[in-house]
Amino acid sequence: MMSRIVYFLLFWVMSLHIEARTPIRSWLVAMPDSVKPLLTKNNRLDFVDFYDAKMEAVVTNRMEGKSRMDVLTDDFVHIDYTPTTEVMMKLLPMNDSTDVLCMITTMKASTHDSRITFYDDAWHPLKVSDYINEPSIEDFRSTIHQGDSAQGAWNKLDVFFRTYHLFAEDASLRCVLTALDYLSEEDRVEVMPYMRSEPMVYHWNNGRFVCDE
Repeated sequence: MMSRIVYFLLFWVMSLHIEARTPIRSWLVAMPDSVKPLLTKNNRLDFVDFYDAKMEAVVTNRMEGKSRMDVLTDDFVHIDYTPTTEVMMKLLPMNDSTDVLCMITTMKASTHDSRITFYDDAWHPLKVSDYINEPSIEDFRSTIHQGDSAQGAWNKLDVFFRTYHLFAEDASLRCVLTALDYLSEEDRVEVMPYMRSEPMVYHWNNGRFVCDE
């Protein structure tokens, strides 16, 4: 009998921890307008209501344009904020009851470029370097090819454009170099042999994104 009582108490405590975790839809609704000014609170509520009703989650934003949410899970959201801006959000565990939110905002101009931000559960911005060591353009350079010709070609990448990608399925992050897209075709062909062939991949581990390499 005593063992059943202990088991019940343990189950009850664990349930409290589970219930303490706030799903990302609640974060989305509580998000201050200043974070993504085009979306009103009613827009964000409509996103959730439409998605739950299995309807197309499209709203008319403050600028009379269309914003669309096409993925919503307990810990991940994907929004086409404007025709040229994509927003991804992912909840990442710090402990049994506390999460931080990672947000990726990607501008889709002629060259795509992302910015990464982190927030606590009151939507206070957090210091990015506390949660990831962001890559530099040199991290995308192949270690196989060296010498003056390699350096001359690499110097053509004088602006660092990259995109970040979060995923609904796991707590990983991928970073892809997009700086080639602003080069001429001739310069692109010259630089490509000196680039690493794979994106940089990070996994969430003990409260930080850690690069696989």
